[in-house]
Amino acid sequence: MSIDNRSADDFIRPNHQNLAPALDESILNNALENNQFALFYQPQIDLPTGEVIGLEGLLRWRHPEQGMKLPETFIAVAEETGQIAQLTRLVIDTGFKFIEKLDSDLSFSFNVSARCIRDNHLLHTLDSSCHTFHIDPHRIVLEFAETATAENPAHAEGILGQLRTNGFRLGIDDAGNGYYTVSELRKLPFSELKIDKSLVTTMQSSSKSRKSIVSAIELADSLGITTFAAGIENHLEAIGLRELGCQYGQGFYFARPMDEADTLTWLENWNKHPGLPV
Repeated sequence: MSIDNRSADDFIRPNHQNLAPALDESILNNALENNQFALFYQPQIDLPTGEVIGLEGLLRWRHPEQGMKLPETFIAVAEETGQIAQLTRLVIDTGFKFIEKLDSDLSFSFNVSARCIRDNHLLHTLDSSCHTFHIDPHRIVLEFAETATAENPAHAEGILGQLRTNGFRLGIDDAGNGYYTVSELRKLPFSELKIDKSLVTTMQSSSKSRKSIVSAIELADSLGITTFAAGIENHLEAIGLRELGCQYGQGFYFARPMDEADTLTWLENWNKHPGLPV
């Protein structure tokens, strides 16, 4: 499931007399039982051509009192309680069911928690859902944070290798901060690298950010893997990334995360009047 980098306040605390209860396992259970979690979709664009190449699934919590809540307000607790497995399964089943209806060329990507790398059921869950929803594993991109393999590198390499053997694509999320060396990356079967949104949003004003983006693209090129850019918010960023050699991108410039109905409408409109190349 995807945890995007947009800032968001934690639980709303209007005043000291009316504090929201601390998030715990029972509150998350209640949210799961009442179907309060929903998957939104953000299109991913081929920067040179303007074609839609996939969708990223982004989990949201439609809290009945506090409104829409972003993943950074609940994922850490779900990881601690073990409920991350239920949320991951929700993302897989919901997302696979949706993309089954779409063009078979479109990919579906989502963030996978580091906790799930230690879960021996992840591969079985993915294989089973691909079979149930008639999805080619090559359409699925599993995105992992740069630090996901840190705790037990050997075990992580084994799990990632099995996922790649079964046809799933693997991405490094929020890359560009120099966590991996080239030699370390060569050991891991990643197929794509997503440049951190914080670098993209500051690339026009910060030479350091621009250099980091160039380094990330050069690293990906040397490894023969694809580059994505997250958080594109304007035309200059999109064109600038394209000129630097970044292949794909997503962000508010193209579309905000949308529910299924709005995603279908957006896809229909974009395919009639694709944007970008200038």
